[in-house]
Amino acid sequence: MIEIGIYLLKASLSMSLLYSVYWFSLRKETTFIANRYYLLSALIISLVLPLITIHYLPAGTSDSSFSMSEILSSGTGADQNTTLSAILFKIGTIIYIVGVFIFLIRIMWQAIILSLLVRKNGTKLYHNARVVENERFTLPFSFLKIIFINPQHIRKNEFEDIIAHEKVHIRENHWFDLLLVEIMTIFLWFNPFIWFFERAIKQNHEYLADEGVIAQGNSVSRYHSVLINQLMGMEVIGITNNLNYSLNAKRLKMMKRKKTPKKRALNTLWALPLVVLLLAAFAQPDTQAKDSNNLANISKTVKLTCIVYDKDGDPIPGAAAVIKGSKKGVTTNSKGLFTMDVDVSDIIIVNFIGFDKGVIYMEKVIAKNGKSDEYKLKLKLVASSEKKVMKPNGAENEVKKLELMLKELTIKNDELSKIKKKISAVEKEGKTDPEKLAEKKASLKKEYMAVTQKMEKIEAKLKSLKK
Repeated sequence: MIEIGIYLLKASLSMSLLYSVYWFSLRKETTFIANRYYLLSALIISLVLPLITIHYLPAGTSDSSFSMSEILSSGTGADQNTTLSAILFKIGTIIYIVGVFIFLIRIMWQAIILSLLVRKNGTKLYHNARVVENERFTLPFSFLKIIFINPQHIRKNEFEDIIAHEKVHIRENHWFDLLLVEIMTIFLWFNPFIWFFERAIKQNHEYLADEGVIAQGNSVSRYHSVLINQLMGMEVIGITNNLNYSLNAKRLKMMKRKKTPKKRALNTLWALPLVVLLLAAFAQPDTQAKDSNNLANISKTVKLTCIVYDKDGDPIPGAAAVIKGSKKGVTTNSKGLFTMDVDVSDIIIVNFIGFDKGVIYMEKVIAKNGKSDEYKLKLKLVASSEKKVMKPNGAENEVKKLELMLKELTIKNDELSKIKKKISAVEKEGKTDPEKLAEKKASLKKEYMAVTQKMEKIEAKLKSLKK
């Protein structure tokens, strides 16, 4: 949902900037056709631009990631901020979804009303135009390829002018523009600029229709009187072209205004710098490319994950894994697992009391498994030769090994108990996301059970050896 929210905000920003070009450069010009295609293109560009992400190589990077353990150990203020942000985000999401639902119902209801009118009253053919006569709406309007007229509110001498006006809308497929912007209002209802676009598109449609009627030889003064007679009609359907939409002094003046030169349509090119600016604003740093560039100048490193186990297949916790010739090393966890970043030419030595050392040659690993950024291995440690030869001391060495393992597991068990108490305290405060807390508890329970089972198994072995 966060990704969707970011997309909607980017689309809204694009829409606001592209509408500013229309407002300052085009709305007063009589280049109506160019204006129409600019408004449509601006809407489509606003939807597409947020989907285009240009990556660039950053000058530096920072690690802003955090883990669940950091959340649990953070201060009360951080928890409060996190909780408040989550609550506000959920409230905003609910409000947005409710708005989408309301506007979806709105457009569906309008379409249903028009469909019922067509089914109830049928259509008549008049001057190659499909006309639906109805008594529900006073105002003449067109939708798709159909004209809706109320005969009771139209004089006989005005009928042909009104039909001519609506036929321009039908011939130029103005319904497509309206349907597109209405669908966008469903998802961008919170953005005032989508409503500015809708008004500008409808107003421009009327300019085009007026121009088309006058171009057929109709008297401008007579056509004015027809529009004024329809002035009291109410616009009730958003997805239709209404005869008296935006009927004001400006629209009447536009009919008599001197045509602006066609080269003024080039004002639409002011949108190009804005598109470039938006692409730059939506660009994202490519940290992967930066990392790859850095690795080209240093030794190639890979991630090594290894499970260390004995002849019985049991994991060996506490084994030391050290890179030969360095002090860099790690120890295996309760599951006998260690993870470390190593060079492709490194040799890793694994040691544990009572066992011969294990050796991992990264060059051999890469040669066997192919090139990769991560390798997962299993390493079996063999009991030391001294233990095999001196049978009397074998049991003693085995006991020492098991006692050491038991001691390490006991420490691990105590650590898990402390974490468990800490999670319980955080849970009582109720300041952490319940889902993340549940995941942490499930992971802790699984690890706790594994340690407990291992301890029981070792204790059983020790008991049998000491008999």
